[in-house]
Amino acid sequence: MTTTEFSNQFDILWNNIMSNQAPGLDEYEKSVFLTDAQEQVVLTYYGGRPNSTISFELTEEIRRYLGSLVKTVEISPVVSPSDVLLTSKSKVFNLPEKLWFITYESAKLQSDDDSCIDGKVIEVTPVTQDAFHKTKGNPFRGANERRALRLDIGDEKVELVSDYNIDKYLVRYVEKLEPIILTDLSDGLTIRGKSTAQTCALNDAIHSLILTTAVSLARDAMGKTFVKSQQ
Repeated sequence: MTTTEFSNQFDILWNNIMSNQAPGLDEYEKSVFLTDAQEQVVLTYYGGRPNSTISFELTEEIRRYLGSLVKTVEISPVVSPSDVLLTSKSKVFNLPEKLWFITYESAKLQSDDDSCIDGKVIEVTPVTQDAFHKTKGNPFRGANERRALRLDIGDEKVELVSDYNIDKYLVRYVEKLEPIILTDLSDGLTIRGKSTAQTCALNDAIHSLILTTAVSLARDAMGKTFVKSQQ
């Protein structure tokens, strides 16, 4: 849908659900609800909602819905003198700027002395700092020849711990969503740091679901206020 289509259909659904009695919403308010709805829908499909049993790769339909958000990068380690690392074998990697959720990750090893290790790809397992301290010496649960451990360092980089030298870190991830903004915003208003009009970048097939979800969010947020004002 275009921004105009989103706006017009939002108004139709909003008026229908509120029996043409509720106050209208301006373009900024509708944009906020559409942006929140878009995120809610993607989190549900991704499986990022509590108790959700839906995987974003469960069906071909869902894969197409989120296909434009899935990116893959291969990252080289960086020298980061300011970081205090947990082991002498740790490597630091800067994550992509728009990374939202990691869906797959692996590490490629490098060795000048062992041809069996050089070029080998191993899995990467995310762990908390507490879990790392409890398992780092455990050959079955800690880092080993088949697995590296990943610890988050803030939102922008990670520390990988491996018994071997890591040459590359491969990450497949879901990219952060751009907001839906129905018209250029003025007076300093922004949504997720953006103020320029833009429509939903996801597959057109999911736009109707985002729209109905947005209207439901608006009803829950604005409807209660409207009902109270009528009492």
